[in-house]
Amino acid sequence: MKHELLITLDKQRPIPLSRQIYEQVRNAIHSGALSGGDSLPPSRTLANQLEVSRSVILQSYELLQAEGYLEMRKGAGTYITGLPVEEKDPQDSENPYNFITKGPDFLTLNPTSIIENDLNTVLCNFRHGVPAWDAFPMDQWQKALMNACRRASPDTLGYGPVEGSLGLRQEIARLLRSTRSMPVVPEQIVITSGATQALDILSRIFVSKGDHVIVEDPSHNVVREIFSFAGAVVTPIRVDLEGICVDELQASCDTIKEDPHKKPKLAYVTPSHQFPFGVTLSMKRRVQLLEWAKANQAFIIEDDYDSEYRYEGPKLSSLAGLDVEGRVIYVGSFSKVLFPSLRIGYVVLPPTLIQPFLAVKWITDRMSSALDQEALAEFIQNGHYARHVTQMGKLYAARRACLVKSLDAEFGSRVRYYGEEAGLHLLIELESNAEEHRIAELALRYGVRVYPASSYFVGIKPQGPVFLLGYSNLTENQIKMGVNRLMLAETEAAVSTRT
Repeated sequence: MKHELLITLDKQRPIPLSRQIYEQVRNAIHSGALSGGDSLPPSRTLANQLEVSRSVILQSYELLQAEGYLEMRKGAGTYITGLPVEEKDPQDSENPYNFITKGPDFLTLNPTSIIENDLNTVLCNFRHGVPAWDAFPMDQWQKALMNACRRASPDTLGYGPVEGSLGLRQEIARLLRSTRSMPVVPEQIVITSGATQALDILSRIFVSKGDHVIVEDPSHNVVREIFSFAGAVVTPIRVDLEGICVDELQASCDTIKEDPHKKPKLAYVTPSHQFPFGVTLSMKRRVQLLEWAKANQAFIIEDDYDSEYRYEGPKLSSLAGLDVEGRVIYVGSFSKVLFPSLRIGYVVLPPTLIQPFLAVKWITDRMSSALDQEALAEFIQNGHYARHVTQMGKLYAARRACLVKSLDAEFGSRVRYYGEEAGLHLLIELESNAEEHRIAELALRYGVRVYPASSYFVGIKPQGPVFLLGYSNLTENQIKMGVNRLMLAETEAAVSTRT
């Protein structure tokens, strides 16, 4: 059924136009004004109607498609999906594994992990890991996609090599050699559907039931669940201001060395910008970690998820760039730099792991999208990727500085923040007697969504409420307003706690 789309834009609001369109379409779906099978106007038609650039429409459609609301049918138009909306609630997409209990044997809904409030308009969403949609060079990307389609051959359109496009692997190898000091060749690289697939395949290769896997503490819940699902005993090791505490890692290994079957085979680390703490693994610790892997015949997974963005201090080479023993498995992704729905990640493997990894990938998904890979290879080769990273680095640095300044202005000495040197988020700890989920609930009533972060910590929990604040997709006005309203929410929560 054809639909005209009634959308009103306020160009004086600090919210990007693409985001305003996204919110109004999403609200229309939730209210029932739009339903499964309804078509949306072509992007060019809607752009003319709203008197905006077509790229603004495409950005909003891309975001709606990424969250499961839209289906773009080549040559046939754009349609609302037939899936029940409640199954695709974007407020539940922050952690796609939040319904999983500890351990791989049971699945259950965990309603406490979802902050419910669809009645209020979210004016500022501090969600982490989201790039600036409106700053993406959509025109160059569309051109690269069109060129990939024009060049498409039967080989490109058929079942391609499981390791991925040779052209893209060559471009990634060139990037890693120049930016991450890694002496890598294309044959070591396998293209994956995001970094998560790489971790899943590695868990299948390495983990048998009862095996120990080392992870950082704090770390992402999804990472712990991936290894738990494979049957691993996940062993968290504390992170301090220099990164993972390798001495404690070795001490933990010494306590289980009597049983060789429990000896850790794998350690997962985020050395460039620890998630979520934000610190950088010191050079001393990097050397210690590599020595531990060699001595214990173990492998290290280096997740280098947003190493492109560093704002203070020298940029260290990757851990894999220091590895001479073939003990580091390097995992990367384009989601944080370009856009998450691209679903292109990659893994750089030591030679001994290439065939086992390819065997598992061939069984699980055979291949990743070939046309997207060809387009991305051209996008990198023509210099668009490097220019985009440079421009975004300047933009994100300004937004990061605005967030730090706003936090200092509103909370003063009552806030501590970590990870301000790099990346796309800050971890903040407030000096407050209020409970963090209560603060988040009240902030949402003020139109600000923040993300409690205490669940990332397994061992020693922070003393005060902690939040993960992403800033990359927010304007400076949104950041200032969001921090101010977070302060109001914390004040209200603290008062209600005392009374």
